[in-house]
Order: sequence, then C-alpha cells, then structure tokens
Amino acid sequence: MKKTLFELLIFDLKESFNSVVYVSYSWLYFGLQFFAYGAIITNLVVSVHNYFIYFGAGLVVLSSFNIASWAGRRFVEFAHEGRLKYLLCLPVSRRALFIEQIAHGVIVNLVRMAPPIAVVLAVNNSLTTFNLLGTLAILALSAIGIMGLMLSLSVLAFKSFDIYSAIVAALSALLVRFSTINYPLSAMSGAIKSISMANPLTYISDLLRAFLGIDTSLLANQSYSIAVIVALAIGTLFLGTYFMSIYVEGVKST
Repeated sequence: MKKTLFELLIFDLKESFNSVVYVSYSWLYFGLQFFAYGAIITNLVVSVHNYFIYFGAGLVVLSSFNIASWAGRRFVEFAHEGRLKYLLCLPVSRRALFIEQIAHGVIVNLVRMAPPIAVVLAVNNSLTTFNLLGTLAILALSAIGIMGLMLSLSVLAFKSFDIYSAIVAALSALLVRFSTINYPLSAMSGAIKSISMANPLTYISDLLRAFLGIDTSLLANQSYSIAVIVALAIGTLFLGTYFMSIYVEGVKST
C-alpha cells in the first residue's frame, strides 16, 4: 500500500510540474504584482509604515491560499473526470488517499511559494535560514488547513456541484476580504474587525509578518496566531479524514 501511495504522489507531482513555463510564469506574475502594483499602492497607503513589505507578505498568503484552494478542489475535478473511480479502486485506504492529496498540495505550495517568500525576505533585508524555514512552516500548516477545508467541502459537490461552487466561491471571497491580507486590524471598523478576528487568514498573515519585523502593534498576538493555525490544520485533517472515509465511498462522479 505504501508503495502504491508513493507512486500516486510522484505521479501527481509530475503532473503538477510538467510545465516549467507555467511554474516560472507564476513566479513572474508574483514579481509583477509585488514590485509594480505593490510600489503603486504603497504610495497611496501612508498610515502603515513600510506598507510595501506589509503588502508583500499579504500577497504571499493570498497566493498560497489560492494554490491550496486549487489543490483541495482537485478531488472534485477527479470525480467529474471519472478519475475518482480509479483512485477508489487502488489498494489504499480512504484515509491514506486523503493524506496523499494533502501531501501533494503542501509540496506544490512550498515549491511555488519558496522563491516569492525569499524575495520578500530579501527586499526586507531579513533573509535568513531561520526566517525562511519559519515562513515556509507557516505556509505548510496553513496549506494543510485550507486544503483540509476544501476537501471536506468536496462532499457537497457529490450532492450538488452548483451548491459546492457557490459555497466555495463565497467562502473564499469572505476569507480574503475580511482578513488582514491587505490592511491591518487597526484600520478596520468595529464590525469588520470582529469578523476578521475570527478569520484564520488574519492570523496566518500576521504571523508571517512577524518574521518580517512588521510593527507588532499592527498584528494579532503571535502565540494566539500559532494556536489558531495549528488548530485549523489538525481540525480540518480530522474532518477531511472523516468525510473521506464515510461519504466518498460509492458516490456518483457525474
């Protein structure tokens, strides 16, 4: 079973990295957003010191969120392509299959995001081994949490793909908009701030910024942020494993 699972992981990784041009384009696109758009918006935001780096960290989290969301939604695509039926026939448990999907998403996320986060750290003159590994660990944990959530929601797609698409789109928009990806808690109104304080992306973004030396008065408590990120990863892992083992077996893929 372990050999089959490893082979499946290698196959998925080869499929995800079969285009060097596409991966390079994602890095180029990040650089364009960071250095071009970031420079423009920094001139407009004067209330946050060193907003250029603040924006760069948020852009890293947003990019990582998009990759993790895509990786989590692949399972639904497998069902509609007919690939899920093949996966369910492999000599691996549903739990192992879930873990393989998570491992694939984390590896893709780290490979795609390592150069961008290194660039942001270098621009901030804080590129050290500790900071790089710390930020990558944060992204890995957040990717697990986001993918686990998306894989858990994929159960809805087997009942109604339209409902699933609507929920995922709405949830993604709310998570991104009501967070500190683009602006700090101190700049939010009372209602928006309350919602943002319940958003895991807020704690992911602020913990990442702590490694960049952003003013801590703009950030959520770092200890609380670590607890939230770890709880998100563990909670969605258990939730996803449960749904995978109970509801995926025997579902209709079309």
